[in-house]
Amino acid sequence: MTGLYQAALLAHAKKPHGAGSVPRGTEDAEAFNTACGDEIRVKLEWTPEGTLARLTHELHGCVVSAASASMAAQRLEGKTPTEMATMAAAFAARIGRAGFEEEWGDFQAWNGLEQYPARIHCARLVWKAVEQALAKKGKASGI
Repeated sequence: MTGLYQAALLAHAKKPHGAGSVPRGTEDAEAFNTACGDEIRVKLEWTPEGTLARLTHELHGCVVSAASASMAAQRLEGKTPTEMATMAAAFAARIGRAGFEEEWGDFQAWNGLEQYPARIHCARLVWKAVEQALAKKGKASGI
């Protein structure tokens, strides 16, 4: 990462995949970044087969949070809850630490974020909400 606002991140933030209205009380989960005030609400829509049809997010936050939410919404579509949880854990393990390998595609733009430690929380915000939503879904379905 030569600079925080790389072209890939700016493209996702400018036209975020999955962005939409998620009125309070309709969300599957929400997360708040106490460090900067960013907040996100997510709504997960499922296919009859049990894979994610769409992740809709309503975000009030920075470019980093917006780019991460867009990338997550795009990458998680078509995944099962187990695959989503695995990906969320892998993201958390890599962001600001191990980095993202080539198979992660656009996510490689996060490599070097450790230079901006306060922004790691922004990048993780959507993933925290997804983890909360999956936990609620698991409890509701008895998983």
